[in-house]
Amino acid sequence: MPVYNFAVGNPDPGSFPSEGLSRATQAVLARDGEKLVVYPDQRGHAPLREIGAARFVKNNGVEMPIENMALTTGSMQAISLCCQAFLNPGDTIITEEFTYSGSINCFRKYGVTMAGIPVDGEGMRVDALEETLKDLSRKGTLPKFLYTIATNQNPTGTMMPASRREKVLALTQSYGIPVLDDDCYADLLFGVDAPTSFYALDPESVIYIGSFSKILGPGLRLGFFAAKEETLQKVLYWKIDGGTNNLAAFIAAEYLKGALWEHIEDINAIVKGKLDAVTQQLDAHTNAFVSHSNPQGGLFIWVKLPDDVDPNRLLELANDRGVRYGTGKAFDSQGRDLTYLRLAYAWASHDDIVKGIPLLAECVADARTLALEAR
Repeated sequence: MPVYNFAVGNPDPGSFPSEGLSRATQAVLARDGEKLVVYPDQRGHAPLREIGAARFVKNNGVEMPIENMALTTGSMQAISLCCQAFLNPGDTIITEEFTYSGSINCFRKYGVTMAGIPVDGEGMRVDALEETLKDLSRKGTLPKFLYTIATNQNPTGTMMPASRREKVLALTQSYGIPVLDDDCYADLLFGVDAPTSFYALDPESVIYIGSFSKILGPGLRLGFFAAKEETLQKVLYWKIDGGTNNLAAFIAAEYLKGALWEHIEDINAIVKGKLDAVTQQLDAHTNAFVSHSNPQGGLFIWVKLPDDVDPNRLLELANDRGVRYGTGKAFDSQGRDLTYLRLAYAWASHDDIVKGIPLLAECVADARTLALEAR
C-alpha cells in the first residue's frame, strides 16, 4: 500500500546537497582531521557560528556577536537546556495555543503548566496575552518565560507582523518575563522578508534559537542559541554533553560558507512549489477542508476540518489508507481533541500530494458519515 506522508517536518529529499557535503567532508578531513580528535569548544565550532551570525544579520539588519552564541544538538536541545535553566515542576510558561509538538512534550516532561494564548492569522493575540498576564499576576504565578515561534509558526504557518511583535515584547518587558524566540524557520521564506526577530528588538531579555537542520536536514542535528553573556552561561551550565558534534559542524560550515544563499534560494523555490500544490488540492475539496492557513514560508499548513468530524476516527481511517498527518491534538498546548490537522508539505512528492490529499478528503467524508450514523 502506498504511504502519503504529510506528518514529518523534513525538507525536500532532493534538496539535500549530497555532492556538496561530500566535497566539504573530504576538504575537512584532509585539512582539519587532527582538530577532530579533541573535544569541541564549549560554544561550538566558531566558523559555523559565524555563518549563523551572518544569516541573522541578513534577516534582521542587526549584529549577533558569535561570543553570544552556542551550538547545540539541534534547536530542540536549546529548548531543553532553557527548560533546565529556568523551570521547576509546577511553574507556568506561556506559549501559543497551538505550538510545536516537540516543545509541548519537552515542557510537559519538566512538569510545567502551559498557558496557551489564542492565535489568529497573525499569530499570538496581544489582547489575550495581556489578559492572561493580568490574571496570572493576580494569582501570583507569573510565567517563567514566553515561548514563541513568530516566523512561519509551527503548526499554523502564520507570520507575526512587526507591530504585534513589538506589543508582545512590551508586555513581557513590563512583567519582567524573558522570551524564547524560536526562529528555526527563519530562512524558509517565499518571496517575503520576515519581520525583525524578538532577539533583534531586545537582546537583553530574549533568548534566540536557530537551526541549520531546516535548510539541510534534521539528521545533522545542528542548532544554536544566542543570549547575553549572563543568560548564555546560565543555560550552558546544563550542557554537559562534551560539546556539539564537531565533525558535523566542520562539514556544514565548509559547505555553507560558499553555498548558503544559493542553497536557501533553491530550497525555497522547491518548497514553495509543494505548498502551491497542497493549497490547490485543499481548495478543490472544500467539503472536507473548511479552511487553511496561508503560509508565507516554513514547512507547514494548518487545516480546519468540519466540526462534525471525529478526529480519532479520521486518524484510524487515514492510517488504514496510508495517509499520514499531524493531528490537531499533538500541537495543542492543552492536549484537546481538535478538528484541525497539520500538513507538512516539503517531504512529500508532487505525485503524493496530488494523490494523497484527495484520499485524505475521502477519509474526512467517511469520518463525517460515521459520526452521523453514530447519533
